[in-house]
Amino acid sequence: MLNRAWRSLVTSSCFVAFGIGGTLLSAVFFPFLMILPGKERERHARARTVVGFFFRFLVWVLRKTGCMRLETSGLERLDEARGMLVLANHPSYIDVVVLLSLAPQVNCVVKGAHWRNPFYWSIVRSAGYIKNSSPETLIESCAQALVTGESVILFPEGTRTAPGQSLRFQRGAAHVALTANATVLPVLITCNPATLAKGDPWWLAPEHPFTFRVGVQEAVPTAFFLPEPDKSAIGARRLTDALQQYFSQELKSYGYA
Repeated sequence: MLNRAWRSLVTSSCFVAFGIGGTLLSAVFFPFLMILPGKERERHARARTVVGFFFRFLVWVLRKTGCMRLETSGLERLDEARGMLVLANHPSYIDVVVLLSLAPQVNCVVKGAHWRNPFYWSIVRSAGYIKNSSPETLIESCAQALVTGESVILFPEGTRTAPGQSLRFQRGAAHVALTANATVLPVLITCNPATLAKGDPWWLAPEHPFTFRVGVQEAVPTAFFLPEPDKSAIGARRLTDALQQYFSQELKSYGYA
């Protein structure tokens, strides 16, 4: 009981630190980074390095305090990824925190509300993250980033998976893959016991320390899932079904589910 209370205190403190730290960085540090000389890509890289350091610190705190165990495999594939669509399942609130702590230079999609939030706008702008606005603009922005050599993280489910439920992919990731003719880099994520899943209170830790696993698989061209190119709505639906089936099978075969 006391152990769970301690871990709940640490977890909630990390959330508070995330909010306060993000606010201070956005108000003081990132505006300074935005005016430093350098090309746009260099400015983005500097900002993403700071974001990655901050996220690594949060993960380090969770691990050192006994709240979290982190197991990884295939990270070299993520480090070496260039112009790849990084697709991951989404079991926990901290999925993006862990992924960006491991690969800070990968681009990602950020809710449009953060671009208007006075506490976070300078972070997402200086890091060059992709704004989640209209579906058409989002697909175009992701495809453009891939074409220029950036890798982009997307969660095909669109939201966290409720514990015990099957994967249900949306079609946005498929549209991006087809538009950019992208190579897909699948990332399998599990969190056991379920922690910060959909519907979980952010301040309550699970009864036992959780193990967070990240398995980066071999890169796969879109043509593997959809041999006949088809950028229509039907093609996106078929690709979505194929990706969903792939992730479901891989999670089971690798013992992650």
